[in-house]
Amino acid sequence: MLLYTNFQLRYNGTKSDYSGCLFIVRKDIQLTVMFDYPQGRFIAIHLKIQDVSFIYINVYAPSTPAQRVKTWNLLVQYIHEYILHEYMKLEVWRDSHVMLCGDFNMVDSEEDCTTMSSLLALQEKEIWKELLDVLNCKDLWGIIGGHTLRYTFHSRSHKTAMSRLGRCYYSHTYTLNAASTMWIDATMLLSDHNPLLINLRDFHWESNIPYNLTRIPLRVNHAWCQTSLFKSKVDLLNQRITSWNVSACMKWEALVVGMQGVIRDCGKYFIVTLTKAKVEAERMVCLITKKVDSGQLLSELGYMRLCDAYRCLQLIENNAIQSSKVRLDV
Repeated sequence: MLLYTNFQLRYNGTKSDYSGCLFIVRKDIQLTVMFDYPQGRFIAIHLKIQDVSFIYINVYAPSTPAQRVKTWNLLVQYIHEYILHEYMKLEVWRDSHVMLCGDFNMVDSEEDCTTMSSLLALQEKEIWKELLDVLNCKDLWGIIGGHTLRYTFHSRSHKTAMSRLGRCYYSHTYTLNAASTMWIDATMLLSDHNPLLINLRDFHWESNIPYNLTRIPLRVNHAWCQTSLFKSKVDLLNQRITSWNVSACMKWEALVVGMQGVIRDCGKYFIVTLTKAKVEAERMVCLITKKVDSGQLLSELGYMRLCDAYRCLQLIENNAIQSSKVRLDV
Protein backbone atom coordinates (compact mmCIF):
# COMPACT_ATOMS: atom_id res chain seq x y z
CA MET A 1 0.00 0.00 0.00
CA LEU A 2 2.81 2.42 0.83
CA LEU A 3 4.53 1.66 -2.47
CA TYR A 4 1.57 2.00 -4.80
CA THR A 5 -0.61 4.70 -3.29
CA ASN A 6 -0.29 8.31 -2.19
CA PHE A 7 -1.05 7.45 1.45
CA GLN A 8 0.92 7.19 4.65
CA LEU A 9 0.05 4.81 7.48
CA ARG A 10 0.12 5.25 11.25
CA TYR A 11 -0.23 1.92 13.07
CA ASN A 12 0.38 1.18 16.75
CA GLY A 13 -0.32 -2.55 16.99
CA THR A 14 2.05 -5.21 18.26
CA LYS A 15 3.20 -8.18 16.20
CA SER A 16 2.36 -10.63 18.99
CA ASP A 17 -1.26 -9.51 19.36
CA TYR A 18 -4.30 -8.69 17.23
CA SER A 19 -4.96 -5.33 18.86
CA GLY A 20 -3.91 -2.24 16.97
CA CYS A 21 -5.21 1.01 15.49
CA LEU A 22 -4.53 2.24 11.99
CA PHE A 23 -4.80 5.66 10.37
CA ILE A 24 -4.65 6.07 6.58
CA VAL A 25 -3.63 9.61 5.68
CA ARG A 26 -2.81 11.31 2.41
CA LYS A 27 0.90 11.97 2.08
CA ASP A 28 0.34 15.66 1.39
CA ILE A 29 -1.21 16.12 4.86
CA GLN A 30 1.15 16.85 7.74
CA LEU A 31 0.18 15.16 10.99
CA THR A 32 1.40 14.91 14.57
CA VAL A 33 0.91 11.92 16.85
CA MET A 34 -0.46 13.45 20.06
CA PHE A 35 -0.41 10.31 22.17
CA ASP A 36 -0.14 6.61 21.48
CA TYR A 37 -1.02 3.74 23.81
CA PRO A 38 1.84 1.23 23.30
CA GLN A 39 -0.37 -1.87 23.52
CA GLY A 40 -2.40 -0.78 20.52
CA ARG A 41 -5.67 0.16 22.23
CA PHE A 42 -5.84 3.78 21.06
CA ILE A 43 -3.91 6.44 19.18
CA ALA A 44 -4.58 10.17 18.63
CA ILE A 45 -3.29 12.40 15.86
CA HIS A 46 -3.58 16.10 15.06
CA LEU A 47 -3.59 17.67 11.60
CA LYS A 48 -4.86 20.66 9.63
CA ILE A 49 -6.91 20.58 6.46
CA GLN A 50 -7.83 23.84 4.74
CA ASP A 51 -6.81 25.73 7.91
CA VAL A 52 -9.20 23.66 10.03
CA SER A 53 -7.64 21.80 12.95
CA PHE A 54 -8.68 18.17 13.48
CA ILE A 55 -7.97 15.65 16.23
CA TYR A 56 -8.69 12.01 15.47
CA ILE A 57 -8.73 9.30 18.13
CA ASN A 58 -8.90 5.70 16.95
CA VAL A 59 -9.85 3.00 19.46
CA TYR A 60 -9.67 -0.79 19.52
CA ALA A 61 -11.32 -1.72 22.81
CA PRO A 62 -11.00 -5.00 24.73
CA SER A 63 -13.92 -7.43 24.73
CA THR A 64 -14.55 -7.57 28.52
CA PRO A 65 -16.18 -4.79 30.61
CA ALA A 66 -13.35 -4.68 33.18
CA GLN A 67 -10.68 -4.27 30.52
CA ARG A 68 -12.76 -1.68 28.67
CA VAL A 69 -13.15 0.38 31.86
CA LYS A 70 -9.38 0.26 32.24
CA THR A 71 -8.95 1.41 28.63
CA TRP A 72 -11.43 4.31 29.00
CA ASN A 73 -9.73 5.45 32.22
CA LEU A 74 -6.35 5.37 30.51
CA LEU A 75 -7.68 7.31 27.53
CA VAL A 76 -9.14 10.03 29.79
CA GLN A 77 -5.83 10.13 31.67
CA TYR A 78 -3.83 10.49 28.44
CA ILE A 79 -6.12 13.31 27.30
CA HIS A 80 -5.82 15.22 30.58
CA GLU A 81 -2.04 14.78 30.67
CA TYR A 82 -1.71 15.99 27.10
CA ILE A 83 -3.93 19.05 27.62
CA LEU A 84 -2.26 20.09 30.88
CA HIS A 85 1.27 19.56 29.60
CA GLU A 86 1.49 22.86 27.76
CA TYR A 87 -0.76 25.89 27.28
CA MET A 88 -0.28 25.68 23.50
CA LYS A 89 -1.60 22.12 23.51
CA LEU A 90 -4.67 23.31 25.38
CA GLU A 91 -5.27 25.90 22.66
CA VAL A 92 -4.87 23.23 19.97
CA TRP A 93 -7.42 21.06 21.73
CA ARG A 94 -9.93 23.91 22.13
CA ASP A 95 -9.68 24.95 18.49
CA SER A 96 -9.89 21.46 16.97
CA HIS A 97 -12.68 19.36 15.60
CA VAL A 98 -12.49 16.07 17.51
CA MET A 99 -13.50 12.68 16.12
CA LEU A 100 -13.52 9.49 18.21
CA CYS A 101 -14.07 6.29 16.26
CA GLY A 102 -13.22 2.61 16.23
CA ASP A 103 -14.14 -0.84 17.44
CA PHE A 104 -15.57 -0.20 20.91
CA ASN A 105 -16.73 -3.79 21.51
CA MET A 106 -19.70 -2.65 23.56
CA VAL A 107 -23.44 -2.22 23.06
CA ASP A 108 -26.11 -0.31 24.99
CA SER A 109 -28.85 -2.96 25.06
CA GLU A 110 -29.19 -6.74 25.19
CA GLU A 111 -30.96 -6.67 21.82
CA ASP A 112 -27.66 -5.83 20.12
CA CYS A 113 -25.62 -8.41 22.07
CA THR A 114 -23.95 -11.43 20.55
CA THR A 115 -22.10 -11.97 23.84
CA MET A 116 -23.08 -10.58 27.24
CA SER A 117 -19.54 -9.25 27.74
CA SER A 118 -20.36 -6.62 25.10
CA LEU A 119 -23.14 -5.09 27.20
CA LEU A 120 -22.27 -1.71 28.71
CA ALA A 121 -21.82 -2.10 32.49
CA LEU A 122 -22.84 0.57 35.04
CA GLN A 123 -19.24 1.48 35.93
CA GLU A 124 -18.42 1.61 32.25
CA LYS A 125 -21.32 4.00 31.54
CA GLU A 126 -19.95 6.49 34.05
CA ILE A 127 -16.41 6.60 32.66
CA TRP A 128 -17.80 6.57 29.10
CA LYS A 129 -19.94 9.65 29.83
CA GLU A 130 -16.89 11.37 31.34
CA LEU A 131 -14.87 10.59 28.22
CA LEU A 132 -17.48 12.04 25.86
CA ASP A 133 -17.84 15.12 28.07
CA VAL A 134 -14.08 15.71 28.00
CA LEU A 135 -14.06 15.43 24.21
CA ASN A 136 -17.36 17.33 23.83
CA CYS A 137 -18.39 14.70 21.26
CA LYS A 138 -21.82 13.48 20.15
CA ASP A 139 -22.89 10.29 18.42
CA LEU A 140 -22.31 10.86 14.71
CA TRP A 141 -24.67 8.08 13.61
CA GLY A 142 -27.61 9.87 15.19
CA ILE A 143 -26.78 12.93 13.09
CA ILE A 144 -26.58 11.13 9.75
CA GLY A 145 -29.73 9.07 10.17
CA GLY A 146 -28.69 6.13 12.32
CA HIS A 147 -26.10 3.39 12.16
CA THR A 148 -27.20 0.22 10.37
CA LEU A 149 -25.64 -3.06 9.29
CA ARG A 150 -25.19 -1.48 5.89
CA TYR A 151 -22.12 0.38 7.10
CA THR A 152 -20.19 -2.76 7.97
CA PHE A 153 -21.95 -5.50 6.05
CA HIS A 154 -18.74 -7.00 4.68
CA SER A 155 -17.32 -7.91 8.07
CA ARG A 156 -18.13 -11.40 9.34
CA SER A 157 -16.72 -11.16 12.86
CA HIS A 158 -19.64 -9.70 14.84
CA LYS A 159 -22.75 -10.43 12.77
CA THR A 160 -25.83 -8.45 13.84
CA ALA A 161 -24.12 -6.59 16.67
CA MET A 162 -21.61 -5.06 14.28
CA SER A 163 -23.80 -2.00 13.84
CA ARG A 164 -23.30 -1.08 17.51
CA LEU A 165 -19.78 -2.34 18.19
CA GLY A 166 -18.40 0.12 15.67
CA ARG A 167 -19.07 3.71 16.78
CA CYS A 168 -18.17 7.22 15.72
CA TYR A 169 -18.39 10.46 17.73
CA TYR A 170 -17.80 14.01 16.53
CA SER A 171 -17.45 17.31 18.37
CA HIS A 172 -18.84 19.57 15.62
CA THR A 173 -21.92 17.73 14.40
CA TYR A 174 -23.76 21.05 14.12
CA THR A 175 -21.39 22.13 11.31
CA LEU A 176 -22.26 19.23 9.02
CA ASN A 177 -24.16 19.90 5.84
CA ALA A 178 -26.05 17.51 3.58
CA ALA A 179 -23.07 16.81 1.34
CA SER A 180 -20.73 15.94 4.19
CA THR A 181 -23.21 13.60 5.88
CA MET A 182 -23.70 11.73 2.63
CA TRP A 183 -19.93 11.57 2.24
CA ILE A 184 -19.49 9.92 5.64
CA ASP A 185 -22.41 7.61 4.93
CA ALA A 186 -20.70 6.30 1.78
CA THR A 187 -17.19 6.17 3.15
CA MET A 188 -18.12 4.02 6.12
CA LEU A 189 -18.51 1.12 3.72
CA LEU A 190 -14.77 1.04 3.17
CA SER A 191 -13.74 -0.41 6.51
CA ASP A 192 -15.02 -2.61 9.32
CA HIS A 193 -15.51 0.10 11.92
CA ASN A 194 -13.98 3.46 11.04
CA PRO A 195 -14.11 6.13 8.41
CA LEU A 196 -10.90 6.84 6.58
CA LEU A 197 -9.09 9.93 7.78
CA ILE A 198 -11.44 12.48 6.28
CA ASN A 199 -12.18 16.13 5.78
CA LEU A 200 -15.84 16.52 6.62
CA ARG A 201 -16.15 19.60 4.39
CA ASP A 202 -14.28 18.24 1.39
CA PHE A 203 -16.59 17.86 -1.60
CA HIS A 204 -13.80 16.13 -3.56
CA TRP A 205 -14.19 13.05 -1.39
CA GLU A 206 -12.89 10.68 -4.05
CA SER A 207 -9.34 11.97 -3.46
CA ASN A 208 -9.47 10.33 -0.01
CA ILE A 209 -10.18 6.84 -1.34
CA PRO A 210 -7.10 4.59 -1.74
CA TYR A 211 -6.61 3.33 -5.28
CA ASN A 212 -4.53 0.60 -6.93
CA LEU A 213 -5.12 -1.82 -4.05
CA THR A 214 -5.42 -5.59 -4.50
CA ARG A 215 -8.34 -5.82 -2.05
CA ILE A 216 -11.69 -4.30 -2.90
CA PRO A 217 -13.93 -2.86 -0.17
CA LEU A 218 -16.65 -5.49 -0.57
CA ARG A 219 -16.03 -9.05 0.57
CA VAL A 220 -16.62 -11.32 -2.43
CA ASN A 221 -15.68 -14.84 -3.47
CA HIS A 222 -12.67 -14.12 -5.67
CA ALA A 223 -13.53 -17.01 -8.00
CA TRP A 224 -16.64 -15.08 -9.04
CA CYS A 225 -14.54 -12.20 -10.33
CA GLN A 226 -13.28 -14.42 -13.14
CA THR A 227 -16.74 -15.31 -14.44
CA SER A 228 -18.41 -13.55 -17.34
CA LEU A 229 -21.65 -13.31 -15.34
CA PHE A 230 -20.06 -11.29 -12.54
CA LYS A 231 -18.06 -9.09 -14.94
CA SER A 232 -21.09 -8.32 -17.11
CA LYS A 233 -23.25 -7.39 -14.10
CA VAL A 234 -20.53 -5.07 -12.76
CA ASP A 235 -20.07 -3.48 -16.20
CA LEU A 236 -23.80 -2.80 -16.50
CA LEU A 237 -23.88 -1.33 -12.99
CA ASN A 238 -20.94 0.97 -13.77
CA GLN A 239 -22.48 2.14 -17.04
CA ARG A 240 -25.81 2.90 -15.39
CA ILE A 241 -24.35 4.83 -12.46
CA THR A 242 -21.76 6.83 -14.42
CA SER A 243 -24.53 8.07 -16.72
CA TRP A 244 -26.38 9.71 -13.82
CA ASN A 245 -26.20 13.48 -13.46
CA VAL A 246 -25.70 13.47 -9.68
CA SER A 247 -22.87 14.23 -7.27
CA ALA A 248 -19.88 11.91 -6.93
CA CYS A 249 -20.78 10.89 -3.38
CA MET A 250 -24.27 9.84 -4.47
CA LYS A 251 -22.75 7.79 -7.29
CA TRP A 252 -20.42 6.08 -4.82
CA GLU A 253 -23.33 5.29 -2.49
CA ALA A 254 -25.33 3.85 -5.38
CA LEU A 255 -22.33 1.85 -6.58
CA VAL A 256 -21.81 0.17 -3.21
CA VAL A 257 -25.51 -0.57 -2.75
CA GLY A 258 -25.63 -1.86 -6.33
CA MET A 259 -22.61 -4.08 -5.70
CA GLN A 260 -24.44 -5.61 -2.76
CA GLY A 261 -27.21 -6.56 -5.19
CA VAL A 262 -24.74 -7.96 -7.73
CA ILE A 263 -23.01 -10.06 -5.06
CA ARG A 264 -26.34 -11.32 -3.73
CA ASP A 265 -27.63 -12.24 -7.22
CA CYS A 266 -24.39 -13.96 -8.19
CA GLY A 267 -24.35 -15.81 -4.90
CA LYS A 268 -27.84 -17.20 -5.49
CA TYR A 269 -26.99 -18.15 -9.08
CA PHE A 270 -23.75 -19.93 -8.22
CA ILE A 271 -25.33 -21.72 -5.25
CA VAL A 272 -28.07 -23.11 -7.52
CA THR A 273 -25.54 -24.04 -10.21
CA LEU A 274 -23.18 -25.76 -7.78
CA THR A 275 -26.06 -27.55 -6.05
CA LYS A 276 -27.26 -28.99 -9.36
CA ALA A 277 -23.71 -30.05 -10.24
CA LYS A 278 -23.25 -31.64 -6.81
CA VAL A 279 -26.52 -33.59 -7.06
CA GLU A 280 -25.60 -34.84 -10.54
CA ALA A 281 -22.06 -35.80 -9.46
CA GLU A 282 -23.35 -37.66 -6.39
CA ARG A 283 -25.91 -39.46 -8.56
CA MET A 284 -23.17 -40.50 -10.97
CA VAL A 285 -20.92 -41.76 -8.16
CA CYS A 286 -23.80 -43.71 -6.62
CA LEU A 287 -24.79 -45.24 -9.98
CA ILE A 288 -21.27 -46.34 -10.92
CA THR A 289 -20.53 -47.60 -7.40
CA LYS A 290 -23.62 -49.84 -7.52
CA LYS A 291 -22.36 -51.31 -10.81
CA VAL A 292 -18.97 -52.06 -9.25
CA ASP A 293 -20.60 -53.55 -6.13
CA SER A 294 -22.70 -55.85 -8.33
CA GLY A 295 -19.55 -57.23 -9.96
CA GLN A 296 -19.65 -55.32 -13.23
CA LEU A 297 -16.37 -54.16 -14.76
CA LEU A 298 -16.12 -50.46 -15.54
CA SER A 299 -15.47 -49.40 -19.08
CA GLU A 300 -12.89 -46.71 -19.77
CA LEU A 301 -15.72 -44.22 -20.29
CA GLY A 302 -17.34 -45.24 -17.01
CA TYR A 303 -14.06 -44.87 -15.14
CA MET A 304 -13.53 -41.38 -16.65
CA ARG A 305 -17.05 -40.37 -15.60
CA LEU A 306 -16.40 -41.58 -12.05
CA CYS A 307 -13.15 -39.58 -11.88
CA ASP A 308 -14.91 -36.50 -13.28
CA ALA A 309 -17.67 -36.83 -10.68
CA TYR A 310 -15.18 -37.06 -7.82
CA ARG A 311 -13.23 -34.08 -9.19
CA CYS A 312 -16.47 -32.11 -9.39
CA LEU A 313 -17.32 -32.92 -5.75
CA GLN A 314 -13.80 -31.98 -4.66
CA LEU A 315 -14.02 -28.67 -6.53
CA ILE A 316 -17.39 -27.87 -4.92
CA GLU A 317 -16.05 -28.74 -1.46
CA ASN A 318 -12.97 -26.55 -1.95
CA ASN A 319 -15.18 -23.70 -3.13
CA ALA A 320 -17.38 -24.07 -0.03
CA ILE A 321 -14.31 -23.94 2.22
CA GLN A 322 -13.02 -20.84 0.44
CA SER A 323 -16.43 -19.16 0.58
CA SER A 324 -16.70 -19.77 4.32
CA LYS A 325 -13.48 -17.79 4.79
CA VAL A 326 -14.94 -14.86 2.86
CA ARG A 327 -18.59 -15.00 3.95
CA LEU A 328 -21.02 -12.33 2.82
CA ASP A 329 -23.12 -10.58 5.46
CA VAL A 330 -25.55 -8.99 3.04
